[in-house]
Amino acid sequence: MSLKRKLPTLTQWHRWLGLTLSLWLLLMAISGSLLLYKNDFLQLFYPQLNLAQPVTTTDAAAALDQFDNGYALMPTADRPWLEVVNSDKTHFYYDASANLLLKREYLGDLTSWLVELHHHLALNELGKDIMGILGLLSLVLIGTGLTRWWPRRGSLRRALSVRFFNPFTKRGSQTLWQLHRFTGAVLFIPVAIALITGTAIMYAAPVKSALIFLLPFTQSVETPVPPSLTADNWQQRLELAKQSLPTAQARLLYLQEPRIRAKHTDEWHPNGRNYIEFSETGAVSQVIDERETPLGNQVSNMIYPTHVAAIGGAVYLFIVLLSGLALIVLPVSGLWFYIKRRQLKKS
Repeated sequence: MSLKRKLPTLTQWHRWLGLTLSLWLLLMAISGSLLLYKNDFLQLFYPQLNLAQPVTTTDAAAALDQFDNGYALMPTADRPWLEVVNSDKTHFYYDASANLLLKREYLGDLTSWLVELHHHLALNELGKDIMGILGLLSLVLIGTGLTRWWPRRGSLRRALSVRFFNPFTKRGSQTLWQLHRFTGAVLFIPVAIALITGTAIMYAAPVKSALIFLLPFTQSVETPVPPSLTADNWQQRLELAKQSLPTAQARLLYLQEPRIRAKHTDEWHPNGRNYIEFSETGAVSQVIDERETPLGNQVSNMIYPTHVAAIGGAVYLFIVLLSGLALIVLPVSGLWFYIKRRQLKKS
């Protein structure tokens, strides 16, 4: 037997990868699609979070002084509360009067499970390693699928046709196969974007390093000289941050070793990638303006917001939802077709 015959065919690679990754793809698609509406679900399950007005920066700062570890998410239009996450991953939600609205324990509700499963299979760093490998394999999966589908004979219309029969009947196998082929071909680009960006998030550090190497270009941006004043509490730190980066808004605060992440209006990342750091004396020790960093770093900062539909408004959100739908239809139709085909062969 020749070496050529011993090597798996493209069809076999696609089948084996599909069988291996189907359940993981389903989990990622369902959890990821639901998490696009995370804040809406929180307000639905916990009505006390439906505040009439967002908590102001001043009110948030007053509440933050009681914490000395973890991080805090500042109020925004879509999440009007102040959210503090301590070192135990417990989430605390406050209103404008610093009243505790809600305390969510780690893995204490469905939303927490969805976040942990989608981010790292609820296995922390081990989960991220597994997710990275599965992500790379998923890119091979969709690549082999597109190559197998690519029409070599006949028209494109025929390659995209789907004839609908009851999937539980014998002829239903034809529908399942054609639906699988149609979904993968038509929604290939949204699916590829979701899988590429998701995998890149798992390998954030090497991806960023590679992009900076390829795109080292920088630009000069005029920013004010950091103030020499010192801060003893979060109200003062937020004021110094505003003076350091007047065009950015504080979004994420690190509470143990005080540091602030801020977002420019035209920045993609929902929490921004600009940093204001403080020394032990309370003075501003460093200001990192994302606009002055290498272009590769700025591009890498666009990966996460692209994955979670933080840009593009309703149109791009719809596209991301389509990718989630496709990643549900593809493994279901593929597995169903495989099982029916084996049953037909036995009979």
